[in-house]
Amino acid sequence: HDALVLLTDYQQRKRTPPLKLQLIKWRYLTKSQIADESLCRFARTHREWLLQENESWAKKVFRFLAFVNQSDWRAKKLVALVANLQDESQINAIIHEAEADFAIYNKKKAKQDRPVLPESDLAALRNILKIRPLHLGVIDAADNWVVEVQKELGRLPNENEWGRLINSPLDGMIGMSFALQWRYNFGKLFGVEAESEADPDQQATWAG
Repeated sequence: HDALVLLTDYQQRKRTPPLKLQLIKWRYLTKSQIADESLCRFARTHREWLLQENESWAKKVFRFLAFVNQSDWRAKKLVALVANLQDESQINAIIHEAEADFAIYNKKKAKQDRPVLPESDLAALRNILKIRPLHLGVIDAADNWVVEVQKELGRLPNENEWGRLINSPLDGMIGMSFALQWRYNFGKLFGVEAESEADPDQQATWAG
């Protein structure tokens, strides 16, 4: 559905009843624009190339982008790899940086007496370097994440969905918050930071 997105002063006004909202800004979004801007950009960048190379690769990449949860450490690294799918030098650099980040992350969690990342997460990224061409290793690793994490929920697009995906403008304009599952974040439409970092007196809400 299309949506009318309203930015109000609800967070401020709710403290001083009776509640009288002030509309600050508004935007009208088409249904295709109600999608994550960054993930759409990655899909748009590689769509034509993937469809020319191998349609099954395209379906796996699009499925990953549809189901990815970037609060997951490995998934976030895989998103960066998918974003650079046609650049082998960047793929190498991202994986080597991930090795250092893995050690830092686990050291921090261990000090906090909190669960650390399993070695299998890092191994899954390292294994990409064993596959040639490297973009195929990235696609396989992304697909494996969907299968392992989403299980039966992570299905491939059906015929109708696939037809819409390959013809979509992929013009998403919003962000996604993963703190409470998949939640729309309209802050970037109005130049407002993500909810966790934004001024609590301003919050984007939607009606459609």
